[in-house]
Amino acid sequence: MRSGIAIVALALAACGAGSGEGLDQNGQPLPGGGAPPSGLQPTLASIQDNVFTVTCAVPGCHGGAGAQQGLRLDPGFSAGNLINVPSPRDPNLIRVVPGDPDASFIIQKLQGTQTLGDRMPDGGPYLTTATVNVIRQWILDGAPQ
Repeated sequence: MRSGIAIVALALAACGAGSGEGLDQNGQPLPGGGAPPSGLQPTLASIQDNVFTVTCAVPGCHGGAGAQQGLRLDPGFSAGNLINVPSPRDPNLIRVVPGDPDASFIIQKLQGTQTLGDRMPDGGPYLTTATVNVIRQWILDGAPQ
């Protein structure tokens, strides 16, 4: 029983896994936003490799068949689960609205301005402002695949 609890605790802790670069001891972005990961560009492929795969698409979070809220962010699934897709908890909240990052639920969740659910990554450390801005730019560019 204890080993099962430990496995679940580790999986939940991994949901917020990340380097913590650009964050204070509480997981909040440092003033100025910190730097995005080296090589991060406003393209889905780059965001997939540098953000989704390493921070979000982990077991117990947004990776694999049991992904939270049906939002798989592992390679090959993220575009189809994000772009013009409503949140299952509120169909008025669209995960990614091409051309409109402020209306995109993913940006609200990453910035902590959402009206539903928790800020992501769950429990932190949170993405730096600079990293979120790269995702915003991808959406502003029309969220091309």
